[in-house]
Amino acid sequence: MALPFDNTSFHAAIARITLQMEKRLDNLETARQTLPPQPFPPTKKVAECAPTDPGLVELLLSPGIPQEGKGLDKAVDLLLQYIVPAIADSAGPRYFGLVTGGATPASLLADWIVSVVDQNAILHSPRAMSGYSVIMDLSMRMVLDLFELPTTLHLAESAQHRALQASDGIDFRALTTTGSTASNVMGMAVGRQWLGIHDRKVDYSQEGYDGQVVVVTNMAHATVWKAASILGIGRKQVIEVSEMGMDVGGNETIFENVVKEQKRAGKSVLVFLSFGEVNTGIFPMNTYRIANVCENNNAYLHIDGAFGIYARCSPDYSHLARGLEKAHSITACGHKWLNVPYDCGFFIYRSHLEKSILEPIFSSSAAYLPSSESGPTHPMNISIENSQRFRSLPVWATLYAYGRNGYQKIIEENCRYAKKLYDWMKYERSDLYTVLTEQCPLNIVVFAQKLTPELEAMPEGEAQTQALSKRNAELLKRINETGVAYFSPTVWKGRPAIRAAISNWRTTVEADWEPVRAMLEQQASIVA
Repeated sequence: MALPFDNTSFHAAIARITLQMEKRLDNLETARQTLPPQPFPPTKKVAECAPTDPGLVELLLSPGIPQEGKGLDKAVDLLLQYIVPAIADSAGPRYFGLVTGGATPASLLADWIVSVVDQNAILHSPRAMSGYSVIMDLSMRMVLDLFELPTTLHLAESAQHRALQASDGIDFRALTTTGSTASNVMGMAVGRQWLGIHDRKVDYSQEGYDGQVVVVTNMAHATVWKAASILGIGRKQVIEVSEMGMDVGGNETIFENVVKEQKRAGKSVLVFLSFGEVNTGIFPMNTYRIANVCENNNAYLHIDGAFGIYARCSPDYSHLARGLEKAHSITACGHKWLNVPYDCGFFIYRSHLEKSILEPIFSSSAAYLPSSESGPTHPMNISIENSQRFRSLPVWATLYAYGRNGYQKIIEENCRYAKKLYDWMKYERSDLYTVLTEQCPLNIVVFAQKLTPELEAMPEGEAQTQALSKRNAELLKRINETGVAYFSPTVWKGRPAIRAAISNWRTTVEADWEPVRAMLEQQASIVA
């Protein structure tokens, strides 16, 4: 073989890494800390470590790739001594930054298998990739089932599914992506192609794009603008109708007027509807009416349900995500609330779009790639990547291991935690904190430190904003440096704020509320 390999040394390295990872997992359950135990020093101070820690200096100040490799044992030494301890425990139960999630035991073990077998999930083959093909199909059916979306390929259709199919003739399929960003890019690409065929009578995948599509959205994630930029639609062609949020009345009339105005201007309209605004968890008020507006104006409807789609897993919250089935396509994220390892997203779409829309956009033709005319469509022909990680195996493992009831419990416990945090700030410690929304609909709390009389007296403007931003950053720094929990910064309606997103399968009120409450109380009480 081209590289040096000693089987005994390799198995010894596996044992060393396994032991360290077991300790890491135990720490998540016991210490529940969020900060890395041994962060790297600032680069400018690394050289000072030379007398006492030459290994760290070698790692961080190396000029580039070594001419001769240092060997497996030395690489593992650096991994375990320096690199692993410098990585934050973002998979832990009190990591509330972003919507990070964790990795359930079943999904973690399955992901190890994925790395060992190293299956390229590029196409379906009766023998070479049969294991992948079957698991991909099974796992995507389970995902659709979890979200209460009908599919003609369903193994155990519920009465609700059958009723929906009978009334609307709708069924869905799903595939894996690298995450919500890729799913939103796909949704916008598919929507643009659909509008080209059905509204403009042109095949954009063949003829090229003519600049006649606008994106109308509500409370959108930044990836909507990113997708518009990637696809050449243009960031300036994204029109945000913020009045569609539930906390400000859900004014769908304004949305309808925007759509009609764009149609009168000769544009085709691609609607991106956010299920779960990223800072607040807010949903649109009336998805059914919005869907009717789209249907009446020949507009394409994509719903970005990255984490909000999981509201459908619980009877307590499913009302928030009513109307999801009206979308042409949907974004969902696996490495968020499904709690599978990075990177995993889902693109969900009406099945009739596969041959007519997805394949013309994403198909790859080459002499060495077999056709799928006589069988199921190859993944490479309906998604962005040709080569793909076997992402569906951890998805299957976690859904099989914990089932619908398990995920209902995760969603409800995370939301219970968020509501407890919200209520504590709003009703018990409003002398310390201010929540910035009228309600906590799901799993996100956006808040800020209560204004001092001096800040309240300041006129609105740049000086006040800078003062608020500085104060917010100082509080967030103090909070995160405790290691008790980790939060992320944001801005809500012009005010610098802090955001807590509760989305980890380990997080419970019983284990994680009191330490976080005490820490927040202490840090907000400090007079800077």
